[in-house]
Amino acid sequence: VYHLACIFGPTQNHIQTAHDAITGVTSTVQTVSKYNRCKLILTSSMAAVRGTGQTPSNGKYYTHRDWNTMSKLEDDSWGSSYQWSKTESERVTMQLAKELNVPMVSL
Repeated sequence: VYHLACIFGPTQNHIQTAHDAITGVTSTVQTVSKYNRCKLILTSSMAAVRGTGQTPSNGKYYTHRDWNTMSKLEDDSWGSSYQWSKTESERVTMQLAKELNVPMVSL
């Protein structure tokens, strides 16, 4: 099962939109867990890897160990909320997939 994207853009309530994005991936993992022989493929984003101005943890290039630690949900910026939602969605998906024994990969 491919989870390719979530809807996100400038809205009146970007905080709610960010929470809706997390609800979407949570629902996807829960649904996939009901079927045998399914694997979840989550499309990641550089938004989940780094926040604006964030440098790689190794000082050279970004790896699978890097996470966006700068973007905040409570910022006045829908862009920051989008980046936060991508990071949090991926973390929640990975944790829930592990708990429900859903094979998954993030690309």
